[in-house]
This record gives sequence, structure tokens and C-alpha cells, in this order.
Amino acid sequence: MEERLQQLLVKADLPLRESLRQMDKGARQLLIVVDDDNRILGVVTDGDIRRAIINNIDFEAPIGQVMNPNPITLGCPVNHKKALKIMRERSIKHIPVVNEDGQVVDILIWSNLLGKGKDMYPPKGTPVVIMAGGKGTRLDPFTKILPKPLIPIGDKPIIEIIMERFNQFGFDNFLISLNYKAEMIKMYFSENVNGFKVDYIMEKEFLGTAGALALARDRLRETFIISNCDVITDADFDSLLNFHKENQNQATVFGVVRHMRIPYGVMKMKDGDLDEIIEKPEYSFVINTGIYVLEPELIDLITPGQVMNMPDLLMKAKGKGYRVQVCPMACSWFDVGEWEEYRRALEYINGPGIA
Repeated sequence: MEERLQQLLVKADLPLRESLRQMDKGARQLLIVVDDDNRILGVVTDGDIRRAIINNIDFEAPIGQVMNPNPITLGCPVNHKKALKIMRERSIKHIPVVNEDGQVVDILIWSNLLGKGKDMYPPKGTPVVIMAGGKGTRLDPFTKILPKPLIPIGDKPIIEIIMERFNQFGFDNFLISLNYKAEMIKMYFSENVNGFKVDYIMEKEFLGTAGALALARDRLRETFIISNCDVITDADFDSLLNFHKENQNQATVFGVVRHMRIPYGVMKMKDGDLDEIIEKPEYSFVINTGIYVLEPELIDLITPGQVMNMPDLLMKAKGKGYRVQVCPMACSWFDVGEWEEYRRALEYINGPGIA
């Protein structure tokens, strides 16, 4: 069995916490649940994980509680035309292939059958705002020479990788907020547009991660996505936008699950007395990725010229009665604005890649 397929196979009793790690390793937003003989029991997609997290499932719960026990499968030999038809009709990106005994022998992947899968994601008019005006001080001394968006990861700058990832899901309309070394970024895109529609928001002062939106109020009259320029992910942005619209949100925060291991014994106390010592515990959190879907009316909460960061805008919106939700996903995510994460992202892209 090929290693790429083996990475997708898990047992039903595997804890959700470990399953998330396995899904990240497999880089397909899919796990196939099998028995000891590799007979298929169900599948788990990032959507199944999202619903489980929203419903506050325990991260130690077995993945079998989350899986879809009635997955779509195809038998051998594979009819690729039939597979593509099913994928289009059901809006799915993967189909397990099983033999006559129900054992998993292969996995059909939309992008492999059609090349990048763009046919599944037609062009969208939804604007993507990329906040690229900061100084990137965490990446000193490189950012004294190059603006952070143009620092390369592999053979492409950070911002182009972000844009290409959005483009895979049909987004091609980009609005880039600029300040620090703005002319270098504009010069780069004057020669490397790649078919993208690119326009700019020019900050005179540093306005935070949300303040620049007020400068583009006349250009943001519909649902839009906002992304920091130092986050790289293999998230399904089509699902993120659909989640936002289906829940009729005014703001949606894209979150990812992260597991943190405390490298010490953690003590629990009662009235100063030692109650318990937990050795090197691990905790799970849904963290803010720096990517959001917003409705244009939220821009009216920002005073032009006001310094405002996204967390402050979200809490202000919530205080005004707007619907603000979190869309958690099981996917890879890197904050490349600091060196350790930059190195991890470089290894990831040079490995299986975000494709």
C-alpha cells in the first residue's frame, strides 16, 4: 500500500486529538476509518471535525464518534468519468476505492483527476483583503531590506503563496493594504500579476490589522475575506465562505486546533494543599489564524484614520449585536511572521506541499 494512502488510514478508537495530527500529516483534510483488516468503516472530513469541535466534543473521544459511517466509495476497476460525475454532484473532493472485500486499496482525489481542481471552484468576485503594511519586525534583519510580504518561501514570496492558495478556490480579486516599503511590493506585482486582479489600500500611518479597511469602504460593498500577510494554510477557503453565508454571519473567524504540551509537572491545589500533579499535560485550543470573513457593514464601526486591530473590531461588532462565529478547521497553518514557524512552513512546502 502506498505511503500516501497509509497516512490516511486510522482505527475507530484513535482519539480525536491524535486524529487531527494524522489529518494534518496526510494533508488531505480526510481520514479513512478502517478495521484491523483495512476494511472501510467510515470517513472523516474537515467538515466532520468542524461540527464536532463546534459541539464541544472531548478531544480524547474516539474518531469513530465523528466519522460518517456511510461514505461514498467506488469499486475496482475505477471508472474515472463516473468518479468525476459523483464528485461534482456531491461536491466532494475524495472517494475511497475498495476491493470486493471492502478493503481500501486507493483514494481518488479531485485535484489529481482534474489538475488543481479549479473546475470545482469557479471564479468568485469575493474580494480578498491582504494586510501587508506592517514592518515585520519579528523577521529582522531581513525585513530591513525586504518587506515581509516579499520574503521568499522556496521560490515564491509569502504574499504570492497566499494569493495562489486563495486562487485555487476561485478567488482572484485582491486588495492589498500597504505602508512599509509599499513601492517595492507594487513594483513586484507590476511584473508578476499571474492573472490576479490587484488593487491597493495606501496607509499613511500604521492603522493596525483592521484600521485600513475604513480607507476602502467604497470598494468593499459585499462579503469579503481579510487575511494577514504572514499566514500560510492549506485550508478550504470555499468551505470557509460557505460556512459564513450559511450561518448568516456578519463576521466569521477562521480557527485551527492546536495542541500545546506543557513540559513540566502541573500542580493542582486546594486551599494551598497539593491535590494532584499532572506530568507534562497536553491541552487543545482553537486559535485565531488571522483570516476572517466579514460583511461590509462592520467597516462602519471603524473611524477613518483610527488604529484598530481585528480582535477589537470583532468584539465591538459583537457588542453591537452582530453575529460573530468561529469556523474551526483541521488543516495545516503557519504563522511565518516568526522564524521558527517560517522554517516549519519551508519544510512543509518542500515536502508534500500545500497543493
